[in-house]
Amino acid sequence: MPLIESLKGRMTLAVASLLLLFLGLVLAAVLSSFNSTLDKAAREQLAANANAMLAAAAREENGHLIMPETLTDNRFNTPGEKLRGYIYDENGRLVWQSISTMGEGIPYVPDFNLEKRVTFNIMELEGEEFLIYEIDVPVGQDSLGYSFVTVVPAQRYFDIISVFENHLLLWMGVVSLVILATFWLALWWSLKPFRRVIQQIREIESGSREQLDGYFPSEVRCLTGSINTLLLSEKTQRERYRTTMDDLAHSLKTPLVVLQSVGNTLGIQDGPDRQSMPELRQSMMEQINRMNQIIGYHLHRAVTGRKGLMRQAVQVSPLVHDLCRTLDKVYRDKQVSVQVNLDAACLFHGDENDLLEILGNLLENAFKFCQQRVRIGGYVQPVDNNGRESGNLVLVIEDDGAGLANDQREQVLQRGVRADCLSPGQGIGLAVVLDLVESYDGKLVINTSTMGGALFRLILP
Repeated sequence: MPLIESLKGRMTLAVASLLLLFLGLVLAAVLSSFNSTLDKAAREQLAANANAMLAAAAREENGHLIMPETLTDNRFNTPGEKLRGYIYDENGRLVWQSISTMGEGIPYVPDFNLEKRVTFNIMELEGEEFLIYEIDVPVGQDSLGYSFVTVVPAQRYFDIISVFENHLLLWMGVVSLVILATFWLALWWSLKPFRRVIQQIREIESGSREQLDGYFPSEVRCLTGSINTLLLSEKTQRERYRTTMDDLAHSLKTPLVVLQSVGNTLGIQDGPDRQSMPELRQSMMEQINRMNQIIGYHLHRAVTGRKGLMRQAVQVSPLVHDLCRTLDKVYRDKQVSVQVNLDAACLFHGDENDLLEILGNLLENAFKFCQQRVRIGGYVQPVDNNGRESGNLVLVIEDDGAGLANDQREQVLQRGVRADCLSPGQGIGLAVVLDLVESYDGKLVINTSTMGGALFRLILP
């Protein structure tokens, strides 16, 4: 599993890595070029200083080099000046030093070599680093030549390098941020069509849109077209499947109606075995009703709760009131008192027929087994402690009847229980409800109502 799942994160990491590598190479190349240029400039400056001493060394008398009291470069003539000058003979003996040295020597051994002529290096003196430039030239005829050495502190050049590096890093950082910001804006603009697709898919799932529409780039257009084709195919297939199942239900129920009619006929016919006819009729009618329940149960499982991408946003309150009005007519003799308390925000995201099946079964059980009162409540789960809204729909249906014992609750909610094995009166309907609720990744919980009867709590995403 990748550590970074989003395309934006992956592309940002890739560009940042390439940018880091590229800027690192550029930084190394620029610093190397700058150091080479600065080194060359330092050599040329020190060479010019050495040439000032070389120009003053006009002649040699009796094996001694004759130097003027002052040089043209006044820094050599100022005591304590950072620029110092030294002259060594071919044997490495100090024969002259500038006034700026204040008579102090340095532990330097010249590398007298007339073929090489020039030597440049760094030397530490008294805890401070100095640049030393040596040029070896023949002067006069009594000696092989002399080494003209100029010494300047290296700190000035190090400061120049440090300032340049700091400025270079600063501007590299600014350029990097500008490049990343530009890339981020370009990436945000490029991925905008995908965000539109995601938003429209969410609207399709919530039931506020039926298909993807609008203008999309050519790279995304193929994807949106395929999704629309899939949506249309799913909708058509669901309708065809539901129609086929309805036709199958009618086809199966017609022979059962005929059998029921035959059973009724047998119940009123006279004959030598008339005494056994009621028992035969009762047995046959029980089996016919059992077959009706089994067929209805499995057909409901086949045609309901089939989740897809397209979902409706169904208002719960109107359906509850319609069902209550219908059940009031069916159970008018009981004079059931119904209390409905549903929030306006109660929406079911799914097929309206599924919600009708769930509420119809639960409300019918409530009306059937209550004494006189039924209470219906519903709300959307509020924000939790982490500040996130769950958004689950919670519906509570309770009555003042005898309720369900604990062993009956476990049996009703047990997965895989066959429809014909459930307890009478609460079997087929609750099995259908349980299948539907689980098909929407919901929960069905049975408790005891404060009114003394059963309490059914539905939790639907």
